Amino acid sequence: MVGYALYRIVSDDDIPWHRVINAQGRVSESPVRNGSDNLQRVLLEAEGVQFRLNGTIDLNVYLWQPDITEFFIP
Repeated sequence: MVGYALYRIVSDDDIPWHRVINAQGRVSESPVRNGSDNLQRVLLEAEGVQFRLNGTIDLNVYLWQPDITEFFIP
């Protein structure tokens, strides 16, 4: 479902689409992205994300862990 949502994003939307990585820690390549697979990696590296030689990232380091207290209304 996330993939379908990301596919619908317009390029000038202010959505950090490039931060979505698959469960294997890889950029999910797609033939319909017209080269933006490489752009995704470039954007992530510009933010300091380090890729391993096999093209994956360490999800233990970069996995989003939200502060659960942010979701509670006092």
